Amino acid sequence: MSVADINTEKNVVSIAYSAAERISANFARFEAHLRQAQEYFAKDNLEAAAVSAALAAHVATSTHCGIFWSPRLERLLNAIGRGIEDSDPRIARSASKEPYKRVLHVATQLHLSGGVTRMISRWISADKGRANSIAVTQHRGAIPEHISTAVAQSGGRLYRINRHAGGILTWVKELRRLAREFDVIILHIHCEDVVPLLAFATPADFPPVLLLNHADHLFWLGPSISHAVLSLRDAAKDIAGARRGIDPARNLLIPTIVDDTTRVRSRSEAKRALGFDPNRIILTSVARAAKYRTTGGVTYADLHVPLLLKHPNAELIVVGVHSPRDWASAIAAVDGRIHPLPNQDPRPYYEAADIYVDSYPFVSSTSMMEAAGYGLPLVTIFKAPTAARIIGINHVGLIGTVLATRSDAEYIETVSRLITDETYRAQRGEAARDSVTKINTPSGWLPSLEAIYARSRELPPLDNSGMLRIDLVEQPFYGEPDSRHEEIFKANYPISGHLKGYMGMVSWRQQRAYWQELRRDGAFENWREASTHLLPEWMKRVLKDRTSVSS
Repeated sequence: MSVADINTEKNVVSIAYSAAERISANFARFEAHLRQAQEYFAKDNLEAAAVSAALAAHVATSTHCGIFWSPRLERLLNAIGRGIEDSDPRIARSASKEPYKRVLHVATQLHLSGGVTRMISRWISADKGRANSIAVTQHRGAIPEHISTAVAQSGGRLYRINRHAGGILTWVKELRRLAREFDVIILHIHCEDVVPLLAFATPADFPPVLLLNHADHLFWLGPSISHAVLSLRDAAKDIAGARRGIDPARNLLIPTIVDDTTRVRSRSEAKRALGFDPNRIILTSVARAAKYRTTGGVTYADLHVPLLLKHPNAELIVVGVHSPRDWASAIAAVDGRIHPLPNQDPRPYYEAADIYVDSYPFVSSTSMMEAAGYGLPLVTIFKAPTAARIIGINHVGLIGTVLATRSDAEYIETVSRLITDETYRAQRGEAARDSVTKINTPSGWLPSLEAIYARSRELPPLDNSGMLRIDLVEQPFYGEPDSRHEEIFKANYPISGHLKGYMGMVSWRQQRAYWQELRRDGAFENWREASTHLLPEWMKRVLKDRTSVSS
């Protein structure tokens, strides 16, 4: 049975069988790229081995393979990293108990929109007692202004590693050089970024590396170089320990940081500004479109039809979903009272809202925290078994304040009470605001950061030999949450697209081999596109990304 066949509700045995087939097929693809990486390494082709290792990680991240980390892949990357000659060898660093003063944040890319990039700038802005710098390993395009401003005000610098002439091995050496100038390193990297894995293959030679577990629901690289892993919720911490091999002493929690809320308009004024009657009850949801993925033939809009039919005075606004075609019948069923909107500044919609309803089936914790700042009651729906709670809301600052429902009926009942009971609505909104203000806004969040840094200094230096033992071999898991993972989180970006992105990071000989392979497979749309992939990545970045930052 193929995945496409599961369009309607079927029995549990059929779903489990289909998921197992899918996971096994994905794992086989992952292993094929891993074997290719191992073969390149055996031939001493370190850069090609690194690229194939990255492609293996892309497969595991975008199409779930029943694993959340790979000892074999980390072991290979560690061997590649140790094989890259250190351009600035130093004696091993002794563990320092002194407070951290110079912080280096390492990111893969700094997107113009996105929660990870915002968290970095908020982190730096809140941490006024330290100089915070950022190194980006594969950034393309302009640096977001809020990042540049935060770094400048902190007294730090921006470093674009991939502007240095050379390729991936050169960038590894440059990151090593930079890292030795700092007291602590914070990784905010993409799941597949191999550069930090290669750079910090010998942890004793570098400052402590703290990895922010922002992609806690996905496979990622990094357990073997992490002095500590910082998760944003309980379920992520559990998976870090049970499925990623993180030592309990190094498995820590830190809240998400969100901005303080400044309301510009009253709720009534905001409703009028958006064209709504102030007496209407506005339900608002904010997330990127992928978080509202249709599952089992049921759309997010469909979920709300019974609720809106029951309450003719209510409207649902969904910011970020654009205009899904399969929402049309649900919108018509409630006379247009469901409003799907493109991605935009959500603040006017938070101000107009009476109730915040979470995205589904992919939750959006940061949006919920932002909504709480406006005094909105928060409602989420989680219909999976407890073993799959990584797909639900259990984030620091939200536990105990979010109204978590376990079925469509309970969800409708809960939101209905909020619609009809103004006093209850206000009470739940105030409780959410109080919790997020105390834990997630800068003044409440900073003590958590200080506690993390203090704990980090108390830990002994990382010895990753136990995680890299030759007898450790990952095996796919077919239970919860793995069995339902891909239905919610799958990305369909082709592996050829990822390879195109890596082509300019290798030597000319290897780049030409990749180019010929992609051309033979018909991966280029035309000769113009094909020709652009013959330039080295560093040259494209210097020519195309003209921003005034340190390099």
